[in-house]
Amino acid sequence: MSNTTIELLDTYIGMPGTMQGGYIAGLAAGDSDGPIRVRIRRPLHPGESVVRTVEDGKTVVHRGDELVMAASNSPLHVAAQAPIARDKIDAAMGRPMGWDPPYPNCIGCGHEVDGLGVRIRPLGDGKHVVAVWSPAPQWADEDGVIPREFIWTAFDCVTAYVLFVDPPSIPGGGAVTGNIAAEFFGQVRVGDTYTFQSWRERDDERSIICGGALYGPSGLVAIADQEMIRTKDWGFEVPSEPLAV
Repeated sequence: MSNTTIELLDTYIGMPGTMQGGYIAGLAAGDSDGPIRVRIRRPLHPGESVVRTVEDGKTVVHRGDELVMAASNSPLHVAAQAPIARDKIDAAMGRPMGWDPPYPNCIGCGHEVDGLGVRIRPLGDGKHVVAVWSPAPQWADEDGVIPREFIWTAFDCVTAYVLFVDPPSIPGGGAVTGNIAAEFFGQVRVGDTYTFQSWRERDDERSIICGGALYGPSGLVAIADQEMIRTKDWGFEVPSEPLAV
């Protein structure tokens, strides 16, 4: 059994005062290639300390005596779609996003100077969101590799943003990350440019599942899905109609 204590810093917030869901899921998943699913049982906040415990291939994360996350091998809810042509992605990057970032200080999709720098846009087909990412050296390890938790972070934002262009069949209310899963086929490195694409997979009265894929110079790098659990009045505001222009 191994225990690792992790201090949660306000650099990595999503919603105000709350740690970004993809980021904390990535901390729980560690460097696993997956497919691995992380279930988030409680929100976490900057300034808190958590302990990640790995035993017999299973990972749990506690805040004091409280279980806040669990990670385990699990199939994804989605399969990677065919990659969207780069000229279509570049055309999308040249158009306005169509909405303001819901959380300007978010580490993944906000506009702060110390954010990841993932540029997100609607593709324009009413179904997909795309993004372009050229990771900065500040996010890399000594070998120029981007730690996995930052890729999970980007996936969280990119998959949630698809609801702005393709709202679920039951609109309105809020949603929070219930669980998020990923499978990796390669590394993300400084000096290369990567593209994301995301789509809404399915939804019902309880949750909304969105999928995402990450492509690099050599092809598919990772796929992911995010299940957003519906809430009455807290979390990501689910649009009632498409916001993209």
